[in-house]
Amino acid sequence: MLIVDDEPFAVRAVVQGLDWEALGFGKVFSALDADEAMEKLQSERIDLMICDIEMPGMNGLELVEWATDHYPAVETIFLTGHADFSFAQQAIGLGSFDYLLKPVKRDKLAEVVAKAVDKIKRQEEAREFYTQYRSYVKLWEAHKPVLVERFWQDVLAERFVPTEANLRESLSAANMAVEPDTPVLPILLSVDRWHKEFDERDEEIMEYALRNAASEFLYPGLQSDIVRDRRGLNVALLYAGDAAAFPRREALAVACRDYIAACERYFYCTLSCYIGEAAPIDRLAAQCHSLIEIEHDNVAAAGTVIVAELRREAEAHAAGGAGKEARKKMALPADRDDWVVLFESGRKDELLRRLETMLAALQREKADAEALEGAYHFVLHLLYHVAHKHGLSVKELMGGKKRPDDITAAKSISQLRAWATRLIAAACDALEQQERQGSAVVEKVKRYIDDHLQTVTREELAAHVYLNPAYLSRLFKKETGQSLVDYIIHSKINRAKLLLTESNRKISDIGESLGYDNFSHFGKTFKKSVGLTPQQYRKRFQGLGESQ
Repeated sequence: MLIVDDEPFAVRAVVQGLDWEALGFGKVFSALDADEAMEKLQSERIDLMICDIEMPGMNGLELVEWATDHYPAVETIFLTGHADFSFAQQAIGLGSFDYLLKPVKRDKLAEVVAKAVDKIKRQEEAREFYTQYRSYVKLWEAHKPVLVERFWQDVLAERFVPTEANLRESLSAANMAVEPDTPVLPILLSVDRWHKEFDERDEEIMEYALRNAASEFLYPGLQSDIVRDRRGLNVALLYAGDAAAFPRREALAVACRDYIAACERYFYCTLSCYIGEAAPIDRLAAQCHSLIEIEHDNVAAAGTVIVAELRREAEAHAAGGAGKEARKKMALPADRDDWVVLFESGRKDELLRRLETMLAALQREKADAEALEGAYHFVLHLLYHVAHKHGLSVKELMGGKKRPDDITAAKSISQLRAWATRLIAAACDALEQQERQGSAVVEKVKRYIDDHLQTVTREELAAHVYLNPAYLSRLFKKETGQSLVDYIIHSKINRAKLLLTESNRKISDIGESLGYDNFSHFGKTFKKSVGLTPQQYRKRFQGLGESQ
């Protein structure tokens, strides 16, 4: 705190009039003129300055103008004996926090100072966040895909058959000191909502920060990898040589709650954690699919911790404890993976034939209500599995219609047949349509980008093709191998190269026509992409066609 007034008694009145320590100030300095105030600003860290206006030599307005140029973070409250409107106007123009007239009541001054302190703290928090954010930007930009992350992505996406021989080969290639039978405990980290509006790039950076922080909170004594799978889901994988080395689920839940609180405070998001059970690597994908299904069903409780094992125990208790004899009568297929392959290859008729075989077996065995419910959940989980594997929600798989859950379908075999036949047929048709439409949507997006290079955004593109922005980004990357943001930048640079060589427009005008309001930003982006500045590129290539 710095108090500036050419009247010593006025300085003493302000210094002694308030409990500055209670207001958050460790030190209070004073100055009797602008020169002395500038010395204090240069030698001490000043957060708030209370300043008179009329002083001999440089007046208070001139002092604040100088301070704004040299120390823009300093907040100012003018305290003057002159109710001159022109002074107030200038004070507002200089961005002062408030303008008070002498004599000011002690309570009024304390109230204004408290508000200024609150603003200073919020600005300090914003600066700290920006500094931390920039550090994550640098880490993210320097970060390159690593073999370890690719290994886990392949395991979770079931991109290879996890036999012991295959696992040993992949683990060796990734230089991982892990055995195929090493128990791995997955924790799904699901962002329920962001509290700030981020674009695609910033959202990726923030998710990288979330993964980075997870390794510090989720039982740091264990080996762990925090990865983003090929569907964009964040998964923490904890592993140890012995299952007994894992913490009790209560301790894991506490660690997850601490992590959720940190994310809420530092990363502007509400996040939930879904804790699975330790399983060898060849069963890890199934564990993660189970967590995804729990996460999908959790529509009410945001910012929570759900333990899969406890969830199943609660469901079993609620069901009254199914008996072994009832489970024997279910006669459900053991080859779900084959059903998934049939789905993905578009063999709808064979899927429906297998469905009829399953239902006929239930009819022969005179299945009870529990067996029908088991068949119902088998079909439902099959749809969820296929949808998540293709990066879709079940609602998207069903063509944007309501979710397929309908427990009344298990009341009779005929009702179950009608429900399952309709869902399987609709899902097969949706997957086939997705394959056909993916390329058409991407071409439509590319044309729109070419026609709106100056102002195009991801959200605008998504609205143009009636898709969710995140889903459009995944679809575009899948079809082209290039992110949507990179493609937009690449298109802008190509247009800039054309304009530089085939027109005499000013380089700054070319940048503005492509949405770069800042000439320096345009120049840096162009040089990063092309290897030359716009000026160098024009000089080297303009007129090359005529000379040939």
